[in-house]
Amino acid sequence: LVWTAHNVLPHQPVFADDVSARRALVGASDLVLAHSQAALAELAVLGAVPHRSAVIEHGPLGPEPSAGALRTPGTGDGPRQFLFFGKVEEYKGVEDLLAAFLALPGDTPARLTVAGQCDDPELRSRVEELARRGGGRVTLRLEHVPDADVAPLVGAADAIVLPFRRVTTSGSAVLALSHGRPLVLPDLPGLADLPDQAVLRYNGGISGLAMALSRMARADRGVLAAMSAAASDHASQTTWQEMAERTA
Repeated sequence: LVWTAHNVLPHQPVFADDVSARRALVGASDLVLAHSQAALAELAVLGAVPHRSAVIEHGPLGPEPSAGALRTPGTGDGPRQFLFFGKVEEYKGVEDLLAAFLALPGDTPARLTVAGQCDDPELRSRVEELARRGGGRVTLRLEHVPDADVAPLVGAADAIVLPFRRVTTSGSAVLALSHGRPLVLPDLPGLADLPDQAVLRYNGGISGLAMALSRMARADRGVLAAMSAAASDHASQTTWQEMAERTA
């Protein structure tokens, strides 16, 4: 039995005691795969120490953009375009992102798009209310984004913002890197393995995020281009073939 620890604990309760369930699963597994050493450390804190483990990074996510299809972040004369992309769930902090964006001075040259399916009616209502306060500066697309729309959507962004409240692994972050997008992320252990040259990390919750957004909105084009190159370089170093061989 091999288990990939994509999440240390479920994002929503599954059992009456999910910690005990994780211990039972890890104890029953011959091998536990994790995407980072931080995930194994978090399992150990729960008392779930695998008999045998290996760290294999999260692979690049498609659809892969065609060569030359993506513009370099920071180019163009319009405001900086921020994007949250991924399923909208409580732990991903979309409400924090909207609050931070709304706290920016009105003359900040930035726009925000939130794109992803939201299955929680109450969360959706709160997100929509916050977005209305942003007027034309905030765009919501609370639906599943078809594969064909992913590259144009991500490519239109100057930076991807993923304000997780907690996280083990982020497929959205990997997707952003594979599309050469700079990332704005909280300084969390589960995200520590992402390349520093492509990431702007923040502390301090909403206020720290607002400062990071302001910094990115006014960043020099050369800075964003360098972050984009670092993102693409990092993504190109990992292939599914290599990960398959390591897994086998």
